[in-house]
Formats: sequence, structure tokens, C-alpha cells
Amino acid sequence: MPEESGSTKPRLKVIVETSVLIGASIYIVAKELETTRIIKDPHYERSTQLIDILRKNVKRRIGVFTQTLANQAHYTLRDAVGKCLEREKCNPENLSAILNHCGFLLERTLEILVREPIDSNVKDRFMTDVGQMYALLLQRTGLVTKDTIRSMARERAQWRVSPRYRKYVVPDEIRKLNRSYLQLTLLKENPPSTSDCEILAEAATLYEAYSEEMPTELYLASNDSSHFSPRRFDDGSFSNQVTKQIEESFNIKCDWPENIVTLIK
Repeated sequence: MPEESGSTKPRLKVIVETSVLIGASIYIVAKELETTRIIKDPHYERSTQLIDILRKNVKRRIGVFTQTLANQAHYTLRDAVGKCLEREKCNPENLSAILNHCGFLLERTLEILVREPIDSNVKDRFMTDVGQMYALLLQRTGLVTKDTIRSMARERAQWRVSPRYRKYVVPDEIRKLNRSYLQLTLLKENPPSTSDCEILAEAATLYEAYSEEMPTELYLASNDSSHFSPRRFDDGSFSNQVTKQIEESFNIKCDWPENIVTLIK
């Protein structure tokens, strides 16, 4: 059912970021000599989970994209396919057909999403804000050094155990702290590109426009844990310094596609 404008519950909107568009588009049937192999993007399952639920709820117009996201997806699809084939050491006979098929899957995904217009003046304003936010986060990465981590670990150990056992506890605390700050470490190793900043600036532009119409909860579905989604671990813990700052600065909630699926009922 369409979202009710008079409802007290905020409407839900999900921006499908480039990594999810690509993730749902790479399903390769590769023929090599007399064998056939199935090769998928590493994020294929989680990406198609979200796309499938958005397709089932297409009349609710929850899933959205921008022309920038579509252009990025089309531009990077060939390289993404090449990386998948290289990773699997696959040299298929039918590369042209594979690229056409992946392009077809991408178009099928875009068909069930709403393409939203972007006010370039508002986007330019947010580009400055986004650049400043990432610059401050990159400054914070300079504080996360081996020495500061070890110092914090020793301080934690002092509160946990007696001096006799601290030398056994400190390595465990170092491991936990390294995991806790992993998203900042990844940001330092892979600073945001202009394209990353554009994605976030357009998301902020959409949130502003949506909020002028009615209360809106806006998610950015992404497989990118360096710049958007939190870094999650199997034990349920996570690292989210970048993700948290994005929400605090722009009211945009970034998460992995399979986690957003649970919000769409």
C-alpha cells in the first residue's frame, strides 16, 4: 500500500547505492571449453535480498536512485565483471554475452526503483558539508595509532583485573579496540572519492526535499563499509564511527542491504 501522508509514522525511503546496484547485477554463467561455471558478485545474495523485497513492494515506491548512481553503475559494471572473473581465474568464451546479461540485470533493477531529480544548487551546498565531514573524520584517524590503542588497552585492563593478570588481558583489549575503530582505519586506507561525496550529497539533498513534504526515514543501502555502512562482525559487534557521523550530520542511516530488508514489511 502507498505510504499514508496523514500517518504519524515516518514514511520509509531507501536509496540504493552503486555497490548494491552492481552487486545485484553480476550473475555470470561462464563457459570455458566444455565446462560451465556460475560466478557471482561477492555481495550478490545480500543485494538481491533487498532488490527482491523492493520489487514485491514496488507500488509503495520505497526504493529510489538518482541519475548519478545509475551512471556510476553503468560506468563501473564492466570493471566489476572483470574483477569477478579474474578473482575466480575464469577466462570465458562468451564475455560479450556476459556483459550484456549483467547490463540487462542492472536495467531490470533500475526499472523497479524511482529515479529522483536532484537540485544541483542544493547538492553543491551539501558537497561542501560532506567534504568537511570526511575531512574531520580523516583527522580523527590520525589519533588511532598503535600507541594510543595500546594505551587505551592498558587503561581498560587496569579496571578489569589485578596487576598480576593485566599482561594477559591487554592483548585481548587491543584486539577489541582495533575492531572497534576498524571503520576509521578503513577510511584512512581508502579515503572517499569525489563519487562517494556526490552520493552522500545527493542523499542529503533528497532527505531535505522529502522532509519538506512529510516526516521521512531515509536509508542508504550500501555494501561499502569504508565510507557508508558499519563494519559488522560475526559476534554481533560493529565499528560505525563513519556511519554514526553521517546520521548525526545528515539524518541518513547507512546500512547493509540485508539489514534494511527487515524494515520493509
